[in-house]
Formats: sequence, C-alpha cells, structure tokens
Amino acid sequence: MIANPIPQEYSLDYDLMTNAINQAIFEQKEAGIKGKESTPFLLSKVKELTQGQSLEANIQLVLNNVRLASQIAKEFVR
Repeated sequence: MIANPIPQEYSLDYDLMTNAINQAIFEQKEAGIKGKESTPFLLSKVKELTQGQSLEANIQLVLNNVRLASQIAKEFVR
C-alpha cells in the first residue's frame, strides 16, 4: 500500500471540505438520489459549494499520483 497525499499547495481547508461534503450528502438524501447517480451528484455539488476548488484539488491529486506511479515504474524497470 502506498499513501500519496495531495501536495500541500493544492490542499483545501479541512472545514471547507468537511462542510461541503456534509452539505452535499444532506442534499443527496433530501433529493432521494441513490445508486450510480450518487457519485456524479456529490462531485458536482461539492464542486459548486467550494466554488470549483475541489475540482482543481482533485486534478492535482490525480497528477501527483501519476508522478509517483511513474517514479515507481522507473524503479521497477531498473
């Protein structure tokens, strides 16, 4: 198992994210959204509530994971 946190400069405020996630989950339940519709709804709602900051943070997390995976792959080839 490898843990690879988001780079510090792209991390978001804990309270901002926690509140956005909790609000999104509340609205999901209120709207009766379940199953495969849950993830798109929650991602969209959190993006809205964070004014797009969560999307940028997720993109940077993915890019950081790709960087680490590339480094690991290079080491395996050696």
